[in-house]
Amino acid sequence: MTHGTQMNLDELLEKLQSPILVRPTRRMTQGELENYLDKAADILRGNADHSEFRGYVFALLFYKRINDCFEEEVRTQAATFRAAGIPNDQALNLARDPANHHFIVPEAAAWKTVARTAKGQLGQALNDAMLAIERANAHRQNNFDGILTGKIDFNKQDELPRDKLVNLINHIGSQTFDRAHVSDDLFGNAYEYLIRNFASRAGKSSGEFYTPAEVGFLMAEMLEPKPGMSVCDWSSGSGGLLLQCIRHVKKHGGDPRRLFLHGQESNVATYNISRINMILHGVPDWAHRQGDSLRDPRHLTAANRLEAFDRIIMNPPFSLEDWGHDTVVSGDKFGRLSFGLPPASNGDWAWLQQIAKSLKDHDPATDAAGQGMVVMSQGVLFRGQPEQTEEEDGQNQKADAEYLIRRGFVEADLIECIVVLPSKLFYGNGVPACLLLLNTHKPAERQGKTLMIWASRHFQKANPQNLLRPSDLMRILVPWRAFGDLDEAKRLLDSHAAQLTREVEAHRDQRLADIEDAYGPVLAPLNDLEDEQTRFDGLDLKIKAVNEAIAPEHPWFHPLVPLKAEVDRIQVRIDAAGHGEKAVMKARLVQPKRALDEARKQLVGAIKERGKQVSRAVKELKKLQDERDAREQEIRLAAEREIAHLIEATADLRRILDDPDEARRYFAVVDRAEIEENEFNLNLPRYVDTFEPEKVLPLDVAMTNLANTSKFASDTQRALQQILNKLASTSAETN
Repeated sequence: MTHGTQMNLDELLEKLQSPILVRPTRRMTQGELENYLDKAADILRGNADHSEFRGYVFALLFYKRINDCFEEEVRTQAATFRAAGIPNDQALNLARDPANHHFIVPEAAAWKTVARTAKGQLGQALNDAMLAIERANAHRQNNFDGILTGKIDFNKQDELPRDKLVNLINHIGSQTFDRAHVSDDLFGNAYEYLIRNFASRAGKSSGEFYTPAEVGFLMAEMLEPKPGMSVCDWSSGSGGLLLQCIRHVKKHGGDPRRLFLHGQESNVATYNISRINMILHGVPDWAHRQGDSLRDPRHLTAANRLEAFDRIIMNPPFSLEDWGHDTVVSGDKFGRLSFGLPPASNGDWAWLQQIAKSLKDHDPATDAAGQGMVVMSQGVLFRGQPEQTEEEDGQNQKADAEYLIRRGFVEADLIECIVVLPSKLFYGNGVPACLLLLNTHKPAERQGKTLMIWASRHFQKANPQNLLRPSDLMRILVPWRAFGDLDEAKRLLDSHAAQLTREVEAHRDQRLADIEDAYGPVLAPLNDLEDEQTRFDGLDLKIKAVNEAIAPEHPWFHPLVPLKAEVDRIQVRIDAAGHGEKAVMKARLVQPKRALDEARKQLVGAIKERGKQVSRAVKELKKLQDERDAREQEIRLAAEREIAHLIEATADLRRILDDPDEARRYFAVVDRAEIEENEFNLNLPRYVDTFEPEKVLPLDVAMTNLANTSKFASDTQRALQQILNKLASTSAETN
């Protein structure tokens, strides 16, 4: 065998024996990341209180995310420095320079170091690491002060048993969360999903920190925040409503960095979750305060007055009993209660007056005015009674506080729109809810009027909470943007349907791209492997067949050509040799023939093993392909259902808009005089025909139904009589 022949054979054997990654690692999809986060929460469930264990999970996930992103940045920068000729140790030191990073993780606080801590010391090691990270980033614009340590103690073994903590660390440590594996959008969205998941299971406390995304989307669509505006949420929870404002600006091509966000949250753990949520979504800067907004508002001017904002978006706790009545009963230093002092046991109108006070006044130069949108219990629409005299109802009764405040809002022309929402939209709260849109200076054509939208009929039933679909949102947005004008609503209908359809399609395409991003690189070798499998399947590896197939053009046996040629050459000489030379020539054939046999055996063995590997790889990759196809089909079908709902809702809404009486069942523009006639009661059934009409059957159908019912009653009566007769007969025979 020549050296060149051996190299040729060795190269082919190396190629055949190169391992095939049968189940390659791939990027996680959004759905898989969400399931993964669910499992992280499930590990703790059953021990800690929901508000506590969500803090553990959120803190650990944030810790792992910033750790992996920091290490990724260090690797990338170190490689750049090394490529510039800087020695490795010096390159690593330069790459760890805090000035080169969004945030830093000290080496002593690195996840890989802390996660290997012995079980007994793990809780303290985590506490120390969290504190070290906060201190290392304290100088940054969005400093981490308290974000990982506030109200969280990993040493609380009664809430967080060591075994569960170890399981949680192992689970979170099983995935890499740098940007190469999980984009900012993907991780941020998954974090919001986890917030929603906790809200769905947290019971009564969940409403304090989460507003369903569909409701937030609707609120942002109605408020229309724009670049240059200031936006505030006085009960910011996990920050979801402010993120919806950012998404609205992005969707309309604006620069979200020019949306000036403000928030305040009383619950420390929830406050920290919102800070994490904003950082994970890449929000570079926002003014966030921790504290009770009603007792101690923190967004103040130099003159110690409430700051005024262009937009306010809120979902405060419904009907808060301990809202701070004691702090304002003798007077409110911020001047918020100009319409009246709310009852001590219900803070709804305290929130509404805070919103009204902190909205910007009308600017005549730009005609801009402050607008606020808030989720409220429907009780604010009708609670409280007007003054009653003895002549009117036989008794003397002063007007209730909530009545007086509501009347003040109506007379000040602050309420522009009321939307009554379907039931069971909000986690942990079964109180019927509504949206109120306040405006400090309505457009001229809307002054003295309020649009009332009854939106409780259309929604998707789900467990534990109902959902608003894009088609349901359209039934609200079209009347709102037309402000109840039927002709204008008909003009807007098609464009709104088209816009919402595009958004459904964009969401579908984004999810499909997410699937392709995860599966595409893994499935890329499948076609080549299938071609290779086809070549293996038709291959005869018996000795005679291999020897006959050896040729320079053969894809597998070509390295054997020189070996076989040498054997054939000697064999020809043997055949031509005389009797005395044959023995000598045959001796010369032994070594070349052995070399051919060994090489053939080696090659055939490698081909057989490669064939098995290829078959296994093709089988596994086809499973992944089927998995991908199934997920893509699920996404497409979900989008088709949403679009079908939009088409159906468009047709139904067109029918409604063509009939003023039918439209009155869904929305109405009500002037102040009519509200005064109803004693400032804003309960929508007084203005919108909310009653469901009785179903009217054609006379022939009704007569047929009556006949069928009569026949059924007669047949049942006869059958019952037969049973009674039989029982009587049996009783007589027994006696």
